[in-house]
Amino acid sequence: MSSPDHTITMPGFTVEPLVVPDTVDAEDAADFVAFAAVRSAVEAEQRGNAGEVMTAAGLLPDWKDASKPMTGLVAKVGGRVVARGNLALPLNAAECWCAVSVLPGFRGRGIGSALYDRLEELARLAGRATIQNQTTYPAGVAGETIAAPTGFGSVPVDLPSTRFLRRHGFSLEQVGRISSLPLPVDPAPFSAWLEAATTAAAGYRTITWQGRTPEEWVDAIAFLRTRMSSDAPNAGIELTDVWTAERVRAVDDLWADSPRIALTSIAVDEATGQAVGFTELEVSAESDRPAEQMDTLVLREHRGHRLGMMLKLVNLRELTVRFPGCESVETINAEENRPMLDVNDSIGFVASSFSARWRKVIAG
Repeated sequence: MSSPDHTITMPGFTVEPLVVPDTVDAEDAADFVAFAAVRSAVEAEQRGNAGEVMTAAGLLPDWKDASKPMTGLVAKVGGRVVARGNLALPLNAAECWCAVSVLPGFRGRGIGSALYDRLEELARLAGRATIQNQTTYPAGVAGETIAAPTGFGSVPVDLPSTRFLRRHGFSLEQVGRISSLPLPVDPAPFSAWLEAATTAAAGYRTITWQGRTPEEWVDAIAFLRTRMSSDAPNAGIELTDVWTAERVRAVDDLWADSPRIALTSIAVDEATGQAVGFTELEVSAESDRPAEQMDTLVLREHRGHRLGMMLKLVNLRELTVRFPGCESVETINAEENRPMLDVNDSIGFVASSFSARWRKVIAG
């Protein structure tokens, strides 16, 4: 894991390297806990709801994943963490991802720009050619917008995040929809949807597990997760995300020591015994935040059998059985991914907010 190696002193604030602790109870964990609190507070503000609020314990596994090194910064005023910056540096990739968050009462002082400038410097030092960012915003924001080059969706011009990124040379690449599904779903139509999808998917069966990936499916999950980076709509965004069996096991180990629980369903082609699609939900064991719909993918050569619908319904059924206290599910999909949005809409997902992906070329 890389780390900036010095503190930057600016008029009225400092920018310091983030210390990533072994646990959130460790003696050196205070800055990381504050970092996570800033991230959650600003995310909730931007979205207009607290759906993506994540505790420090929930966030920590992402910072211990050696296959996706992260560098963090905290900005302090009077010793208090008031802003955060982080840089994700996927291995063997030309791109990287940055994020900057500043608490409302501390904006307009140059803190966000100081964080971003340091992150871009680190990205250049790491040899990256592009730096990318993802922002969120609520539905219904009035005013002038920027259209996504995909032809689907737009971003309000006057959002603070839009102004900040454009000022720093980023261009909009893609808009995504964040949707929410209240739980439990009405059982009568749900059963009818599942029966129809299962009938359409004759010749395929589903397998579901909670937590650690069963040994016989480790290689299949590695393959399917890798295919997400090439098969899912990413517009002009660069996405390098190679999974191996070793990485699957390493992430399983990290999650086992955290409050995050994965619920996974796969579709198996009965003729070959091969896994040809999967879907994953993340459930929190320590908070009431919504379950998060993570990746869903059906291999191109097996589409047209309603496998995506079947997988999502099976996993939702298992979620309500295994985690009856869970009150909702949130998911994000590219606006141009109409087939998956149609699946979500038919189940009952409703748009709650939106996201935007941005890109900046920093090397020739």
